[in-house]
Amino acid sequence: MNASNLHLNLLRPDEMASSSPVRMRVMMPLLSLLLCAACVVWWGVLFMQGLLLGGKVRSVRADLESKKSAHAAILARMADMRERQAQLDQLYAYKNGCHRYGALLAKLAEVIPGEVQLTALAIPEPPSQMLFDPKNPRRPPLLGPTNTTENIQFRISGRTAAMSSVTALMEAVEGDAFSEWIVTEPGGTKTGAVRKKRRIHIRQETRPSEDGERMLAFDVEFRCKERRFEK
Repeated sequence: MNASNLHLNLLRPDEMASSSPVRMRVMMPLLSLLLCAACVVWWGVLFMQGLLLGGKVRSVRADLESKKSAHAAILARMADMRERQAQLDQLYAYKNGCHRYGALLAKLAEVIPGEVQLTALAIPEPPSQMLFDPKNPRRPPLLGPTNTTENIQFRISGRTAAMSSVTALMEAVEGDAFSEWIVTEPGGTKTGAVRKKRRIHIRQETRPSEDGERMLAFDVEFRCKERRFEK
């Protein structure tokens, strides 16, 4: 055998891939350094984003704080507007529920029989309004009654010598001339009668008049058209 033709392979199997092998003891520290650097960069990006978001949050909070007073003022104005609107609606309801009886009294003077002596003409006052809540007296009072209607009576009192005069007066008041104020209701469909919405009280006076005749004292209460408190 020629000695010059001998070739010795002294490489280990794991070193045959490259003439300058890279061992794991060298790569692991490098990879760790690269990973740490990547983490530092990522943390820095997150930190900057957190700073930016924190600045925006503080700016928004400051803006909200500056607008709280304006918002409270707007809410107060809206509440005041609702209160005034409710008062205005109540006044309009009272205005629409107002009835005038001057023309009724003028017509009544034309139909009163000469034998009748009037002693009183009155429209009784409505019952007192309950504007406070008895269960909660500290609650602010209502602007007006909660009911939308109110009944009205027209009362005529007087003296006369004959019942026929009282009958004539009632028929006149319940006629068409007073239908704008006085309420009548149709009766039976067969007779076409009219049921009068009135109350009457008649008594004979105990003392005779100057001519010696005992007078009849009467008190008649008619029902007028109700007040309607609506806009």
